[in-house]
Amino acid sequence: MEILKRQKSWKLLGLEALLRRLPDYDTGEFNFYKDMYTAQKKGYEGELSVDQMWIELNIPTPYALLHNFETINHAGYTHQIDTILLTPHFIWLLEIKNIGGRLDIDESKHQLIRTNSEGMVESFRNPVNQIKRHGKFISRKLRDLRMNLPVEYSIIIVSDYTIIGSIPKSISIFHANGLQTELDKLFNKHQGRGISLGQFEKIKTELLNIQQPKEWKAKVETKRLQKGVLCKKCDYKSVMIFEHGSFRCGKCGFKSKDAHLEALLDYRYLWSEWITNRELRDFLGVDSRFSIIRLLKDLNIEYQGTYRDRKYRIPESFE
Repeated sequence: MEILKRQKSWKLLGLEALLRRLPDYDTGEFNFYKDMYTAQKKGYEGELSVDQMWIELNIPTPYALLHNFETINHAGYTHQIDTILLTPHFIWLLEIKNIGGRLDIDESKHQLIRTNSEGMVESFRNPVNQIKRHGKFISRKLRDLRMNLPVEYSIIIVSDYTIIGSIPKSISIFHANGLQTELDKLFNKHQGRGISLGQFEKIKTELLNIQQPKEWKAKVETKRLQKGVLCKKCDYKSVMIFEHGSFRCGKCGFKSKDAHLEALLDYRYLWSEWITNRELRDFLGVDSRFSIIRLLKDLNIEYQGTYRDRKYRIPESFE
C-alpha cells in the first residue's frame, strides 16, 4: 500500500518557478540554475519510473510504501530517503540514481566516480554514505519506539544501460529491473516477522507524523525576478494583463481565468507563502483592490489578521 506518494521537492518546484522569472540575460547565473534544475528533474523522473515497478511486484505480506520521505533529525539536519518499504519482516531504504555511463565507488575516498561514453570522468557524492546515514537514523527511531526490526538499504540504478563497475560488497547496488529479485532475497533472509501487525501500524503512523519536507529558496535577490502573471503560451516571456475578470496576453491574445494560480505558487516558492492584498495587487499587476478581494474569495484560502492588516497563506497547490 502506497501511503506517501511521490511529489516534486521544494527544490524542484522552486527551480521551475525561478527559471520562469529569472532574466536569462545574465547567462552565467541562469545557466547555473538551469543545470541544477536539469539534474533535479532527471532524478525525479528516474524515481517516478521506479515507482511504477512496485505495481507489478509480488510482496507476500502487508506493506507500506513511502516515497520521497523527508524529515529532520534531533540535530536539525535533513534526511531525504527516495523510497521506504516497511513490512513486518524488515524495513528497506532505497536510494535511486538516474545516472548513465560507468559507475565506480571508491570506498577509501568516499566518492562515486562516473565515466561517460566519451571517457569524461566526474565525481559525485557517495550514495553509500548517504543511505547508511539514513539507515542509522531509522534504526535510532525504531529503538526509540522499542521495535526490533531489521533495517536494510540498497541503491537502485535506473537505466539498464548504466554499467555498474567496482562497488562495495557491503551493500546491494542493482539495476531497477532486479527489484523483485532483490526483494525476494530479503524475504528469504528475514522469513519470520520481527514485529506484530499492531507494531507495524505504529511505525507507519510515526513515519507519517515525522514527515517534514525541507523548504528551499534560491540565493537570488527577489527584486531581480519578473513579477506578474506570465503567459505559458509564450513560454513565460510575456506578462498578461487583467481585464474583465480574466488575464489576457497582449502578445498572443491567450486568455485565462486561472493563470494567476501558477503565479501565486511562484510567489510562494520564491518570495513567501504569506501575501497581503497590496502585495498581491503589486505582484499580479491588478490595480483594483476589490478585484483582488474577489480573486481571494474564489480561492477560499487560509488567512490571518483583521480586515486592514490581513495576510493570506498560499497553499502548496490548487488541485
